[in-house]
Amino acid sequence: MEQTPQSYRRVHKPRPKMKMPLFGNMFGGGGSNKPSSREDSSLTNKLTPIIVAIAVIAFGIDYFRTKNDTKRTYRGADEVQAMAFDGKILRKWYNILPEKDKIEYVVEIVNDKNEKRVISFLNEQSNFGDFVLPKNTIVKKEGSLDVTVKRYFKADTVLRLKY
Repeated sequence: MEQTPQSYRRVHKPRPKMKMPLFGNMFGGGGSNKPSSREDSSLTNKLTPIIVAIAVIAFGIDYFRTKNDTKRTYRGADEVQAMAFDGKILRKWYNILPEKDKIEYVVEIVNDKNEKRVISFLNEQSNFGDFVLPKNTIVKKEGSLDVTVKRYFKADTVLRLKY
């Protein structure tokens, strides 16, 4: 008879699952049910997810309303003179007013911080609307009526707004 060493098989006991302190039994299952002083179907367990969902939706609506809010339109000589802007023209359009066939040029500008401004040049007497085009950069200092239009293939032009 051959002598072979006998291998002793160790009885394998399943190890208990490791539990994280915060997320341990969040998804249920695993482990024994410990007696608790609260009922599992209490009102707070049912209302807490609903309250959290309402809060997230309310903050989301407020965030998107303020982020995507169409900014107010700056109109008139006083508002345009008081503001300063330095940015690229995104869009330019005009409105034909029925009284005396006036043309109101409206320009949407975006600056380096992605802040959009809509500026209306209502009652503006110079030929400002003819010089500015989308993709041009315009610069204006606060308190001044001089606007510098930076173009790609032409020299920069300084225009004086007349109201």
